[in-house]
Amino acid sequence: MKNENLAFVQALRGIAALMVVLLHVLQLQALPIDDKGLFQWLVGSGSAGVPMFFVISGFIMVYSTKDVNPNARSAFTFAVKRFSRIWPTYVVLTIAFWVIVKLADRTIGAVFPYSFGAMIRSIAFIPLGLDSQPAPILGGSVLHPGWSLNYEMYFYLLLTVCMFFGRFMWPLLLLILSATLLGLPLMNGQLPALDMSSKYGFTSYLALVSSPLIWEFAAGVLIGLLYLSRFKIENKGLAIFLCFFSSAVVVWVLLSKVAWGMGVNGWGWSLILMFLCFAICSKTISIPAPKSLVWLGNVSYSLYLVHPFFIKPVFDIGWETPYREALRDPSFALVVVAASIGAAALSRKYLELGLSDYLRSKILAIANTSRSESKAAGAA
Repeated sequence: MKNENLAFVQALRGIAALMVVLLHVLQLQALPIDDKGLFQWLVGSGSAGVPMFFVISGFIMVYSTKDVNPNARSAFTFAVKRFSRIWPTYVVLTIAFWVIVKLADRTIGAVFPYSFGAMIRSIAFIPLGLDSQPAPILGGSVLHPGWSLNYEMYFYLLLTVCMFFGRFMWPLLLLILSATLLGLPLMNGQLPALDMSSKYGFTSYLALVSSPLIWEFAAGVLIGLLYLSRFKIENKGLAIFLCFFSSAVVVWVLLSKVAWGMGVNGWGWSLILMFLCFAICSKTISIPAPKSLVWLGNVSYSLYLVHPFFIKPVFDIGWETPYREALRDPSFALVVVAASIGAAALSRKYLELGLSDYLRSKILAIANTSRSESKAAGAA
């Protein structure tokens, strides 16, 4: 993400991805540590990385489209860019994970939990348990982190549609989000809630569409619009205070467990507050972001998707060997993190910047050629 003192956004992305990686490895390690211990805290609060991703996504969509003239053509271009950014990498890694886990489970005689059909549903961004599994994961995906991409893709699809309405794009998007998040529960005889586990009795895609987690995308959009407005905090001292204060609130919420869960009424509100303060205050002061964290943010999408390769297959097989206790040692989490970051760098280079960029350029080139031929035919 280029520019105007927004490197902190990528740094926060990197931190969020790292939190999720630690969450998943420590969950499987089943460490025999007291509930108040550091590792148990990490296991619990690691999920806070997800709402951070959602808020950032909403913000970045506003920022990245600030110079775009919303119309049918820009909607198509946006859809192609988003699709090629996410889908190719996700498909390759989902198929690879499906094959590897299937082989790993066969090695130890375990029952493989995912059918070929489940893999197809996953790469189509359809939750595997809409009818029976609890919210917000809704049965998830073959490649587990993919459950959150189901929400991301819904948000991008909705934004693409709203682009057809020109300058009304953002008001319309917020109106639709509000209508679905408030109206759908009421239509099903239930009151709207902020709790992430709210499913409102839906057993179809409406369970995802009405999920309170989507408020976090809306919050990111509102922060983005405020950032692009003329609103600015003129006093540098106040800006510095707000950044430190909002960060302290997040630390307090995570450590004290005064609020819990991925919803707005859980960790979400404090993360929204912090991101709001950082975004607005970055117009007044320079917010430092370590280059290492910015780099981690650049590979965060790949890191989010590749880390399960070093967790489930390794633990499935390793748990049946004499190395079981060694895998439970807290230090093994560092091995998983290091391996995941290395793999993420490769995925970023060859899948995100290689395959994805190639497909995007090809699709857009074909579309431009077709458009030119149509114009030429019309002129003739």
